[in-house]
Amino acid sequence: MVLKPIKKLIYNAIRVYRCKYILKNMNKEYKSILDIGASDLYFCSKLKKKGFDYTAADIEPKLKEIKKENIEKLSFKDKSFDVVMCLEVLEHTENPLKAIDELKRVAKKQIIISVPYEPFFTLFRFFIWEKEHLWAITPKLLEKKLGKPSFHKKLFFRRYYFAIWNL
Repeated sequence: MVLKPIKKLIYNAIRVYRCKYILKNMNKEYKSILDIGASDLYFCSKLKKKGFDYTAADIEPKLKEIKKENIEKLSFKDKSFDVVMCLEVLEHTENPLKAIDELKRVAKKQIIISVPYEPFFTLFRFFIWEKEHLWAITPKLLEKKLGKPSFHKKLFFRRYYFAIWNL
């Protein structure tokens, strides 16, 4: 199918853009990072090069370096990581509110989240809902659970909501 390689190319371009944005806006003084939904360790080498202590986790790890973790019941102790990153994951979880509570529990200083900005995102896809998305996670929901972010922006033609909370 011709659309599959095009879709992969677009997702990779979005990921490169998001990575540059995260590195530009992440507090460099914080050292330990948990990346929830690491899937293929895309951020691993980039963050390790910058001196971060990086831990990857995913519910279905594809590589042995990735810890098997369920975002709704993480095995890590309270405040285990300076920074917890959760990029394009919450919309796939069975209980995003419980998942957000877990992010807060294991984060010591900062939480970084990105989610599709669904109202616009769905229109852009001609009302075709992404099959893997169980929920539309809105900025309002994130603000209700985490408070006002210290930084937020709609990225990549306003298709993704990106926010950072300093705890």
